[in-house]
Amino acid sequence: MAVEYITSRNMADLIYETVRLMNKTMAHHGMRVSYIMAKMLETQGTYEKYEIADFMVLALLHDIGAYKTDDVRKTLTFESKSPTPHSVYGYLFLRYLSPLEEQSKMILYHHMDYSKTQDMDYKYRFELEVLKVAEIMDIWQRSFGAKFDYRLIDKYAGTKYDPEVCRLLARTVEEHDIFTKIRDNSYKAEYSESLEYILLSDIEKEKYLKMLMYCTGLKAEQMVSETVATIYVCRELGRKLKLSELDKNEVYYAALLHDIGMLAIPSELLDAPRMLSEEEKNLVKTHVDIMEKTLDRKLSKEIIRIAAGHHERFDGSGYPRGLKASVMGEKEAILQISEQVINAMEPKPYREAYTKEEIVDELNNGIISGKYEGIVADTFLKHYDEIMEKAKQKADMALITHQKLQRNYNQVYTSLS
Repeated sequence: MAVEYITSRNMADLIYETVRLMNKTMAHHGMRVSYIMAKMLETQGTYEKYEIADFMVLALLHDIGAYKTDDVRKTLTFESKSPTPHSVYGYLFLRYLSPLEEQSKMILYHHMDYSKTQDMDYKYRFELEVLKVAEIMDIWQRSFGAKFDYRLIDKYAGTKYDPEVCRLLARTVEEHDIFTKIRDNSYKAEYSESLEYILLSDIEKEKYLKMLMYCTGLKAEQMVSETVATIYVCRELGRKLKLSELDKNEVYYAALLHDIGMLAIPSELLDAPRMLSEEEKNLVKTHVDIMEKTLDRKLSKEIIRIAAGHHERFDGSGYPRGLKASVMGEKEAILQISEQVINAMEPKPYREAYTKEEIVDELNNGIISGKYEGIVADTFLKHYDEIMEKAKQKADMALITHQKLQRNYNQVYTSLS
């Protein structure tokens, strides 16, 4: 896959914006922890700027597991239980689904006292201790307000926190006045400046983009399997229709991220065991606009345009803009039909899965009425069995990945408890 569509810097911004969709408070916490950690590593003086930027992304994601384990509120308290459910799930999520496999253990142990980690044989043990201090500093400064004094950490040096890192914190405050900058929000400019040095390989960017797709599974597990299957159908249709490599790649990235806006939709609507009210349906429909705003100026306009059209229809009956055939083309049609058939084949709490006959009838009637683009729809129908069999296999594999995470979660949590 070609990933020249997104720069390393824009990838970092997209990660933050995706986390922000899930929970604004947690995203802001992650940004502040990321900033504190960056300034501490800068003060330490032995890190290259690109290395600091890598750890900033990890710090931004350090509580990613909270979105799966309902630990969101607990992560912003003085809870010191170890392991926490969110630290275990976050570790597994980043280990298997991100480029941060080696660093992921920092997430697993970031609530563990220094007395238990000081002798750990781990490449990133020092950075782990920095992350622990950076996180508790943000929690304290938000909780204590005007009464906050970072020197309180000295009371816990040698037990909860690494004494060397506590001294590093004092130097960082003296040299950079980090908490004043956090209080007046001026820290954001320095945070942004530090991320300018992030250097991601094509493989790393691809892994991060897939990780963001897997984030939708933190909200509703079936969304991942449906997206994976949709991507496969898009690829097969692009191949059979002899799209150029450029066009196939644009459709691929549009399919990969087309439902990322769903992260901002309340879970109770996505999992509702009933038909939604009109008001609720309209709220769910906003996921398209949210997706556009999230991807804006980070991916190419063409990719965003294709993704934004996945609920449009060629007769103007779709949403959010009611676009018609005159302003859409083959690439939009591929994603529309792929998303529609995969959505139909999956059972919902309020309906059974569509049968093959029902899906075929829907597409044939849509070709006649002008709802679906004829060539793309006809190509899919000609290869229905071949495409759908493999699409289901892809969806099942995605579910297996999530089930593997759950099995490993139980094993790791039990072993550390």
